[in-house]
Amino acid sequence: MIARRGSQHVVDWALAVGSGCLAGVLTGFVALPLVRWGLVPSTVALWVTAIVLVGGAFVADVLIQVWVPLRRGGITPGMLVLGLRVETLRGGHPRARDFFLRWLLFTVDGLLLGLVAVVGIAVTDRRQRLGDVVARTVVVRTS
Repeated sequence: MIARRGSQHVVDWALAVGSGCLAGVLTGFVALPLVRWGLVPSTVALWVTAIVLVGGAFVADVLIQVWVPLRRGGITPGMLVLGLRVETLRGGHPRARDFFLRWLLFTVDGLLLGLVAVVGIAVTDRRQRLGDVVARTVVVRTS
């Protein structure tokens, strides 16, 4: 289960970062002519592109970790690929608050390249990371 959940986070993270990179590249394509025409200083264009890249990845991550599973029965794109789903401890569908708590606490779980999450999953009875424990959710296999 640790390998599946780790792989799921890699897939979801790659989608979020890829979305941010796409937004950054598109912003760069728009900013480049503006710099050439002298309408925008190059440092401003560079900063705007970087902010859009990071902001796009951040927004995509929130959408993937909170909005998508809320609308798709507890399944992120990575979970869909790997046959996983988020449920409450009672077997129901989590609420938006639960998904938000899971996402917010991944900042703690993700420390040391996910080592905190791996230890949490390995030592808890229900194989929960800190975000799951606080949100009272559990990740189960669908297949």
